[in-house]
Amino acid sequence: MKTFAILSLAISAASATYNSAVAPSGTVAAAAGAVTHTVTVGGVKPAADPSGTPTPILGYSPEAISAAVGDVVEFVFMQKNHTVTQSTFANPCVKMAGGIDSGFLPNPSGKPGVTFQMTVPATDPMWFYCKQKNGTHCGKGMVFSVNAVESSEKNSAAYKQLAIAQNGTGLLPANIAPSGGASAAQAPPASTVTIAAGASAAATIAAGQGQTGDGQACSCACLCGANSFPQAAAVNSFGGFAGMLS
Repeated sequence: MKTFAILSLAISAASATYNSAVAPSGTVAAAAGAVTHTVTVGGVKPAADPSGTPTPILGYSPEAISAAVGDVVEFVFMQKNHTVTQSTFANPCVKMAGGIDSGFLPNPSGKPGVTFQMTVPATDPMWFYCKQKNGTHCGKGMVFSVNAVESSEKNSAAYKQLAIAQNGTGLLPANIAPSGGASAAQAPPASTVTIAAGASAAATIAAGQGQTGDGQACSCACLCGANSFPQAAAVNSFGGFAGMLS
């Protein structure tokens, strides 16, 4: 009888210990000794003039952290509508296949309690960005990293600059080649452009390639030169000079 009682008490104690480690639904259970790192997502900077409009903060604070395996990163979402989306270093503004993604967590008024948590799975560097295209947040440097090796070329600052180059200001200059000089790789699919009577003979077509905001390849062709508006072109159309294809 004494042996049975002792065994029953041991089973009850083990069961109580296990239950105390279970986190409430929707939260992340931190491992024993784990650290929780708090990162603020977005927010606004008050206007200098009390009657002015606050300036949106397109960034994470801090932008980079070092964390141990099992640590929890809690993202606190502020104004207005952002994400925490994992990418690779090479493609900062493109969601990594199978990567972590909070999805959009709008918080227009900056109320407390809008959070997203993740547990750090390894010591390898992890790269994140905001996929909000309204304002091109990633292209303006809204990125975040975990365990970036700051002494290497692939550090947090390099990741941010690459995001700006790929999805921001770096996309503004188009890769345009003069007519007749474009390589096969640069030229868009072949098509015939008919220039209406009255168009300037100096007008030429320049072809080029680029990248969309979500990292997809695209091509374009520009009609260069001055000419008059061709008769009947763009009739019943909206959005400008539609052009004519044969």
